[in-house]
Amino acid sequence: MRVAVLFARVVITMKAWMRVGRQLALVVSALVAAGMMTGTPWTPGSPALAAGTQPARQVPQGLGGKVWDVIPTHAKVVALTFDAGGNADGVSSILNTLSTQHAAASFNPTGNFVNAYPAQAKAMAAAGRLGDHTITHPHFLLDHYTDAQIRQEVLGAQQITKTVTGADPAPWFRFPYGEYNAHTLAVVNAAGFVPVGWTVDTLGWKGTSGGQSAQTVVSRVLGSLQPGEIVLMHCGSGGDDPNDTSTLDADALPAVISALKARGYQFVTIDALQGLGYHALTSDGGVHNFGAPWYGSMGGKLPAAVTAVGIATDPATGGYWMLKSNGGVNEFNAPWYGSLTKKIPAGQSVTGIAGTPGGGYLILTSDGGVHPFNATWYGSMGGKLPAAVTAVGIAVDPVTSGYWILKSNGGVNGFNAPWYGSLANHVPAGTTVTAIASE
Repeated sequence: MRVAVLFARVVITMKAWMRVGRQLALVVSALVAAGMMTGTPWTPGSPALAAGTQPARQVPQGLGGKVWDVIPTHAKVVALTFDAGGNADGVSSILNTLSTQHAAASFNPTGNFVNAYPAQAKAMAAAGRLGDHTITHPHFLLDHYTDAQIRQEVLGAQQITKTVTGADPAPWFRFPYGEYNAHTLAVVNAAGFVPVGWTVDTLGWKGTSGGQSAQTVVSRVLGSLQPGEIVLMHCGSGGDDPNDTSTLDADALPAVISALKARGYQFVTIDALQGLGYHALTSDGGVHNFGAPWYGSMGGKLPAAVTAVGIATDPATGGYWMLKSNGGVNEFNAPWYGSLTKKIPAGQSVTGIAGTPGGGYLILTSDGGVHPFNATWYGSMGGKLPAAVTAVGIAVDPVTSGYWILKSNGGVNGFNAPWYGSLANHVPAGTTVTAIASE
């Protein structure tokens, strides 16, 4: 919990937020009345956005009960997150950098920011993933917010964001000032939201008047670098000095992205907390990423008559291995332990590859043989398959480190892994079994 360090930051930031946060609701109402703004205005206690107006949501499985300060992964990925509440001075620069650098990012605007800067909010939604940051950026703890008031802030901001941008910020939420306790966490979870904290605060929000610079922003990001790092940055100009118009996070962003890329890191949105997506492999060796980091491929580089037949993720690094029809293995951000090049049993073919919890991999051949590389071998069906039956897939049990072999007749054999059933004698007419995956 950050409460011990929060108050130091609260003292620094309170004037800046109080200067715009608490009064902005009144300003928004006036602008809406004047026809200068779209969206739904809100002031504390507004019955239109009462907690009961939103249906109950469930927190995604496994994500409740804590504030997530890092993405739990061994993959070399970083989540750049930008909070927005005071002004939009750095938005244009940030979006331009993300676009030119092809970097993913997440944004956490307050409801009042969305109403005050609808064009910028829509651009954020188009460029990345939005999260919920309350309507007015209040102090839940210092101002003794009730459960109903907290829900109003969270659900009201969601409603405003959806109305103005068309994007739903759920289930992600960032506590204003990073200020929370076990009770406020429970209230936010009950509203269906997952609080996302940060691994490192760049302190760019302090501005040059607070002794910061673009270089200190870069240094802080790199100084805390680790797989799954969540970086807190801001969209506006910073400092308690009202004359400070510096946009340090925006200014430092090109250097931050370049430095992270040079260290082999890829960029993800906060959706990575629900998993890093998947890779699709094509026969020419191309690897196509969907929500997952891309580390390279053999697209267009395979020898004649050689195809890519399998891909497996390294649980230790987040990289992957590609299995080729000649038994060869190419590694991408993953260690290489060997292959079956020139070692495939006569008359057989390679049919699958699977990564193991210990970091190695297993290669399956069509005769049911399992060939370990820096992995534990528990047995195989090599030489034991009935005539006309082949082994077509392999999957590792992440609990036992054992594995299952899928056969062309739909049968499954387990090796140091529990057996739950198979499609033996149940394969639908006119179809074939082609793959198996563990949960």
